Amino acid sequence: MPNTPITRHKHQPQPDLATERAPSKRRASWRTRLTQLGIIVAALLTVSAILMAGFFLRHRNQPEVIGVSFSPYQAERYGMDWRAAYVAVLDELQFKHLRLPAYWDQIEPQPDQYNFAEVDWMLDEAAKRNAKVKLVIGQKLIRVPECYYPSWLDRNNADLVAERANKMLAVVVERYKDHPALEAWQLENEFLLHSFGECPTQNLTTQALRRELATVRLIDQTTPIMLTQSNQWGWPIIGPMTEYYGFSMYRTVWNGTFGYYVYPQRGIYNWWKAAIVEYLHPRTAVTIHELQAEAWGPRGNEHISHEEAQKSMSLTKLQDNILYARETNIKRFDLWGAEWWYAMKLQGHTEYWNYISSLEK
Repeated sequence: MPNTPITRHKHQPQPDLATERAPSKRRASWRTRLTQLGIIVAALLTVSAILMAGFFLRHRNQPEVIGVSFSPYQAERYGMDWRAAYVAVLDELQFKHLRLPAYWDQIEPQPDQYNFAEVDWMLDEAAKRNAKVKLVIGQKLIRVPECYYPSWLDRNNADLVAERANKMLAVVVERYKDHPALEAWQLENEFLLHSFGECPTQNLTTQALRRELATVRLIDQTTPIMLTQSNQWGWPIIGPMTEYYGFSMYRTVWNGTFGYYVYPQRGIYNWWKAAIVEYLHPRTAVTIHELQAEAWGPRGNEHISHEEAQKSMSLTKLQDNILYARETNIKRFDLWGAEWWYAMKLQGHTEYWNYISSLEK
């Protein structure tokens, strides 16, 4: 038998089972993570639905109350008689809830020398008609430039501003706390929103707001207080909180980067947000302190044409904004734009005025 050479085979490598299992482990890990994410999302949606249902049930039988903001300064920018415009808002539009400013530069033109003539007149006219007023007080109020500091005050000295602001607030609250028209104080306007208004940001702090709130509470323990924020920015989670918290709601606006654009969220977003706020702060009721009902163009409304204004506030847009507010299930909202409706009326564009007049308030 011939000799057959023995072939010696090299050792064949065994398959690496750990390597083969790695992709399946990764797939299993991703499936686990997606399952966990799905559980978290489902839990958040369930909690949100419960909170929103609770909000709806708490408020469903409350009457809808539509109020309005009015600024003498804004009315004067249209060249109109602001008193005539204000009386028309009361008598022709039949508003029974008003949001009015007490501008610091007007009421304290010189240190410790106060002039309340215009604020007195507005509240007295409201009282004659059994209308109620939220009086906006503080450093940062309604309408640009928002911070109406007196000319004698160094607005860049935060300590001095705080000292003088609290002194002014004490005088204002003492004067009006028993006025028959007073319904609530609005302390500051979107005070912690630093991106809007011509205000030194060092003056607008949570600490400053808490101090002002304490000043108002010390003098008036019974009148409700409202704080406010923009609906696009921030969550009032850590406070301070008061009896009312207001969201502003604007839909179609203009800025230098994008031109005209529409905020994408619908009213259900603010329903969700309001439900969370009231759950976290059960003694606070959410309101809409500014609902857009006027144009927002590239310049002040007193400087743009009716055609330009239509791009951000047509009658159809105005009607849709009212529906938007109702989608939130927030039963109280103040319209923003009374001075503009009156100006449009004087120019022959009466559709806004007539529509607002038709609303039940």
